[in-house]
Amino acid sequence: MTEVHKIARLSVVASSIDPLCGIVEIDTPNTTVRFELNEDMAHSFCTDLERFLTQAPRREQDRARRG
Repeated sequence: MTEVHKIARLSVVASSIDPLCGIVEIDTPNTTVRFELNEDMAHSFCTDLERFLTQAPRREQDRARRG
């Protein structure tokens, strides 16, 4: 299994608007990695992040903390 690294910083910068593409830069405590990003992949990330952020167990935990 691949080791999981903790993200220290993430940035996304557009490198072109026609076609829309950019650079994703991820900093971890040990290294910085850069990836090229196109519009289709960005939409896929948005969908995956939305699903992650709206998971029922997370919402229930937040409610329990707020009381």
